[in-house]
Amino acid sequence: MRKIIWLASYPKSGNTWMRVLLTNYLRNSATPVDINKLEGGPIASARLWFDEWVGVEAAELDDNVIERLRPGVYRCMAGETHDTLYMKVHDAWGRTDRGEALFPADVTAGVVYIVRNPLDMAMSCAHHWGVDIDTAAESMCDPTFATSRSLGGLSDQLRQSMLSWSGHVQSWLDESGLPVHVVRYEDLLAAPAATFGGVVRFCGLPFDAARVGKAVAFSDFSELQRQEREKGFRERSLRAPGSFFRRGQAGAWREELPPELVNRLIAAHGEMMKRFGYTTHQGGNDNVD
Repeated sequence: MRKIIWLASYPKSGNTWMRVLLTNYLRNSATPVDINKLEGGPIASARLWFDEWVGVEAAELDDNVIERLRPGVYRCMAGETHDTLYMKVHDAWGRTDRGEALFPADVTAGVVYIVRNPLDMAMSCAHHWGVDIDTAAESMCDPTFATSRSLGGLSDQLRQSMLSWSGHVQSWLDESGLPVHVVRYEDLLAAPAATFGGVVRFCGLPFDAARVGKAVAFSDFSELQRQEREKGFRERSLRAPGSFFRRGQAGAWREELPPELVNRLIAAHGEMMKRFGYTTHQGGNDNVD
């Protein structure tokens, strides 16, 4: 049995980019990997995999029952694989209604947690969820926020409890008790080889600097956009009005985010933002990316 490395993040923080980087590194091919055929395992909240392992469609179960079953599904997946699973997860870390960890420590090798300035995430989340920017910002501040509830069986994703942005970060870094390697999205942009190289080492993969450089080049944002233009991206939300790979920048909030929403997000998340160098006080002007 091998174990799972969770690639955890709040939505639109760079999780997919990290999976592309890892896939390019693991395959070490002569050409960039297909963004629709990424390595490492299913998305943790995918209904298809849950239904297959449990033998009952999630649409027939309520959310509490689904969450009770999810830890067992991950144990089964780990027990059946001979390779490390790199599983994308947007859920906050938490426990089921019976007190069991949703992401069990006994099958966890570690967590790569990708964090991004929430001011930049607001517009990306609005775009991804197909809502207005005010609604997205309020969701990011809501400690009870959850997505893709299973009621009616209409979603291809299980219910994911997100919490607020700060709550999500805190759940994985301070409450999970799991070994966590934190990656700032902004550092991945500014120094991709050094930052991704740290991920390679944390995952226990053989380190090769030339291979890291090739993975970074093959995962350039322009390449991801090119592939999506030519053949689409199957993980793009049907509610999104445009492409999944939108801008891929740091600091775009200065152009996109109204001042009142800047103040709203900083009021809710200022302390956690300080922890990652995103703001130095309760105001947006001194934000650093």
